[in-house]
Amino acid sequence: MILKNKYIIGTHIMFYEIDMAEEHIQSIINATDRVANRDNITIDLMYNISEYFEKVDTNVISKDELKQKFMILIERLRAAGLNVRYNFYEDDDNPLTMVDYRRDLNYKNCKTNDYVIWGETDCLLPAELFQSLEAIKDYANENNIHKYVTTFGIRKMW
Repeated sequence: MILKNKYIIGTHIMFYEIDMAEEHIQSIINATDRVANRDNITIDLMYNISEYFEKVDTNVISKDELKQKFMILIERLRAAGLNVRYNFYEDDDNPLTMVDYRRDLNYKNCKTNDYVIWGETDCLLPAELFQSLEAIKDYANENNIHKYVTTFGIRKMW
């Protein structure tokens, strides 16, 4: 399928979610399998390894090992032909929450993308994600609907 719209999928990942993030990343890859023009999709990941809220159990894993696990996920996305942006957040004195990340993601990307998608590490994106969103956008345009929110979740939290 050829995408007519531009997408950004942004996920804030806490260090203790790194193993769970593997399935989320795989669901992104699966959703892009049918997309021919993957350059219309940007994946933005914030890896939060700050110990402001919780300490890393260095008896189990080091911060360097956590970063290595994250970089493996980045390489999987790149190997799938996706544009990937990422940052590490390491400030132990100032918190960065998912809410902060999403606010910034929206603010910085809403004018350059048709869809800003909030990912979560425990959220698996449907394989039909892009087909569905393209159809919704076509319908909205045909009916002069210029503002809408789309969710695949059954638990809406806004």
